[in-house]
Amino acid sequence: MEEHSPLGASGASRWLYCAGSYWAQKDLPDKSSTFAFEGTCAHELAEICLANKVAARRRIGLPLLINKEFIVTSDMADYAQTYIDYVRDIGGVQEYEQKVSYSDWVPGGFGTADVIATVDDTLFVIDLKYGKGVKVFAENNPQGMLYALGALHERAVFQDFKEVVIVIHQPRLDHLSEWSITPKELYKWAEWVKERALMCLEPDAQRTPGEKQCQWCRAKATCPALLKHTEVAIMQEFDSFDAELPAPTSLSDEQLKVVMDHKGMIEKWLKSVETHIISQIESGQPFPGWKMVEGRSNRKWGNDVEAEKVLRSYLGEDAYVKKLLTAPAAETALGKEDAKLIQELIVKPEGKAVLV
Repeated sequence: MEEHSPLGASGASRWLYCAGSYWAQKDLPDKSSTFAFEGTCAHELAEICLANKVAARRRIGLPLLINKEFIVTSDMADYAQTYIDYVRDIGGVQEYEQKVSYSDWVPGGFGTADVIATVDDTLFVIDLKYGKGVKVFAENNPQGMLYALGALHERAVFQDFKEVVIVIHQPRLDHLSEWSITPKELYKWAEWVKERALMCLEPDAQRTPGEKQCQWCRAKATCPALLKHTEVAIMQEFDSFDAELPAPTSLSDEQLKVVMDHKGMIEKWLKSVETHIISQIESGQPFPGWKMVEGRSNRKWGNDVEAEKVLRSYLGEDAYVKKLLTAPAAETALGKEDAKLIQELIVKPEGKAVLV
C-alpha cells in the first residue's frame, strides 16, 4: 500500500491555509475513485516508457507492471506520449518517480516527484496531471514547491543550482505550465511553511474556510466553520430556506458582491453536503426525505482492445475517426526546434470575456 505523508504536498493548498483541516479530516477515509486509479496508471505508463526509452503506443493492449489489471488504451498512450516527449526534450540527468523529503520544514513531510531533471545549474521538477477537470498552474503551486524544496535540499549538497523550474503538464487539457523560482526564494517560502505546519499540529488549530483550502477537504460537509461562513456570507439575507430567494435586481451592489465573492466556495460546500448524504445512504443509513435511484447511463465498450480488433476486421480504417492535432499538441510532438516551423500557422483568438 502506498505511503501517505501526514502533511502531504498534494493537500498543501488545504493545510497551509486552514490549520484546523489537518485534525478535521485526519481520521476520515480517503475514498479512491476511478479517476484517481486512471491517473495512477497513467503515471506508471509514463515511468515505464521514460525509464525504458520506449514509445507509449507500444504498450497498447498490454497490462501494466504494478497495476496489472489495467490494460493500456490507445487514448492513454497518446496523451502520455505528449508528456513523455516534453520530458525527453528537457534532457539533462533525469530521475523518475523519486521520493523527496521536506521534513526539515514539515514534520514527516515527504512525497513522490514524477520527474526530477538536472540541466546544468537548473533543477526541473515536473508533475504529470492526468485529470481533465481543472487546469493547474505551476506559479506559487504549493505541491510543486514542496516537491522542489525536497529535491533541491537533497541535491544542493552536490551541486550549486541557480534556478528551480516547476512544471505542471496536463496532456488531456493541452495545458503546460512552467514557473521559475530561485533557491533563495524557495527557502524563504519554506520558513513560512514551517510555521504553518506547526500550527496544524496544535489540537485546537483554527479552521479557516476559503475556496482553495475547502476545495478538496474531506471534512467540509460537516465543518461548522464553513457552515458559519456560509450563513454569514449569504443566508443572513434570507429569513429561512423556505423563503423565496430574491431576484438579483432587488439586491444592492454590496449584497451582490458578497454572493460573487463566495460563489465558488459555497457551490463546493453544497456539493460536498450532497456527497456526504449519498455516502450515508450507500452505507445503509437512511436519510429523511431522500433516497438513491439509478441514473441515466450511456452504452460503451466493455473492452476497448477487443472492440478495436473486431471493428478493424469489419471496417478497416473506417473504425477510426481521424482528428488533426491541436496547435499545442503539435508543438509538443514536434519538439522545441521543429515547432518553430509551424508558428506562422498558429493564431491565438481573443478569449471569451469572463467575470473575475
